[in-house]
Amino acid sequence: MKRAILFLAAALFILLVIDPNLSASLSPEQEKIPVYDDNAPLRTNDEVELRRSSSNALIYIDPARGGRDSGYVAPSGTSEKDLLMQMALTIGTALENAGYRVEYSRWYDDVPACTDTENCEAVRIQKAREAGADYVLSLQMNQDNSLHQGYSLFVRPDNDLLIGLSRDIADEIQNANYSRFEGLDTDHFDAFPVLQDPNLNAILLQIGYVTNPQDYSRMSDSKFQTRIANAVTRAFLNTVN
Repeated sequence: MKRAILFLAAALFILLVIDPNLSASLSPEQEKIPVYDDNAPLRTNDEVELRRSSSNALIYIDPARGGRDSGYVAPSGTSEKDLLMQMALTIGTALENAGYRVEYSRWYDDVPACTDTENCEAVRIQKAREAGADYVLSLQMNQDNSLHQGYSLFVRPDNDLLIGLSRDIADEIQNANYSRFEGLDTDHFDAFPVLQDPNLNAILLQIGYVTNPQDYSRMSDSKFQTRIANAVTRAFLNTVN
């Protein structure tokens, strides 16, 4: 009986004395009360860490292929051009959520009128110039007959800002546990028309090998698309802001 009375007294002491003192000692910051804004879009856990850009830069995203050019078509039926469009839209949405302005070189199969591959590249580049793009992010996928895997970036060797941005993109994607990093190439930029103009701040991101089962699976997965998009956005915020 005495033991029961002692337990009851101890419980009342904790309830009436100690607990109010603990609660009163918490500052508003420590209480971590969530604040919701009806005018702000809901954010997922993958997006919550992204801050806002102050530059208002226009980023022109150029997903390769489109129209009659489907590129590689996987056994599942999803084409390279559709995967690139999905990736472009996911990246574009993340950049817009961070405060950047975004335009696209194509909208699904609504592609600029052109005659051949060289002319089509020139038309897209001209569209970027006319839009007043501050940065061009060209998206491509790699393919071969082996099981090569990984993503890579290409940029001009004479633009330190873009080299730094490319390195940051590579690091952020690597942190997302997506695929292996094949490297940053500044030697073969002239093989890509979008990188040939020194006045165009362009980066080419080869997202992965569409012919590699693991790369293809992850490029097709919305979870990894979001990781890549947030990685690219974080890199822009770190370098361009």
